[in-house]
Amino acid sequence: MSTEEHRPGIDEELREQVAVEHVKHALASDFDDHPATEVEQVVEEVREQYADAPVRDFVPNLVERDARDRLKESE
Repeated sequence: MSTEEHRPGIDEELREQVAVEHVKHALASDFDDHPATEVEQVVEEVREQYADAPVRDFVPNLVERDARDRLKESE
């Protein structure tokens, strides 16, 4: 058995983490008037709202949308 078979879901977790990191960088660039730490904090807070989502495929997209909205509101 391969390592993948022993640890189901690890690729999905990694894929989501990488996607969320991309969201952080994109939003930090789009909202360069906000400190990067603030952007990261907003992204993580929003991501936490989806912690119990049974389907993870769209979590990065939802996080980006919601974090973007929150950052726009704070301008």
